[in-house]
Amino acid sequence: MRVCFDTSTLVAALLQKHPHHRLALVPFEAVHQGTVEGCLTSHAIAELFATLTALPLKPKLTVGDAQHLLGTSILPHFQVIELNARAYQEALSLTTMRKLAGGAIYDALHLVGARASQCEKLYTFNLRHFQALAPNDPMIVSPG
Repeated sequence: MRVCFDTSTLVAALLQKHPHHRLALVPFEAVHQGTVEGCLTSHAIAELFATLTALPLKPKLTVGDAQHLLGTSILPHFQVIELNARAYQEALSLTTMRKLAGGAIYDALHLVGARASQCEKLYTFNLRHFQALAPNDPMIVSPG
C-alpha cells in the first residue's frame, strides 16, 4: 500500500509528547518496517522543518535537531513526491475552485502530490481542512 503523510502526521509521529503521537506512530512505523510505502511531498520537507523549529517545545528543537530528524527518520524511509510548476498550478486551481484562501494552498499541495503519486491514503490530523478541498474523498483519513 502506498500512503502519503501530511506535515501534521509527521510532526505527531516524530514528537513523543505530541497528543497524537501514538496514533501517528502506527503508520509511521509501518513505513520504517517496509510493510507500507510511505510518501511525502517535497513541500512537506520544508513545512516539517519550519514547524519543528518553530514549536514552543522545552527544550526547543534547534535547526540541527530538525535536520537530524529529517535526515534519519524521514528522508531515508519515505519517497519524496516532487512538486513541479504544474502541481502548484493544480493546487492553486483547487483552492480557487473551492474559494479557499490562506494556508489551504499548503494542504492542496499535499493532496495534489498524493493524487499524482497514486497514493491510496493521505494521512492527516487536519481532516476538516482537507475535506474542504475534497469533500467525501475516501483517500483522506486520520491515522488510528
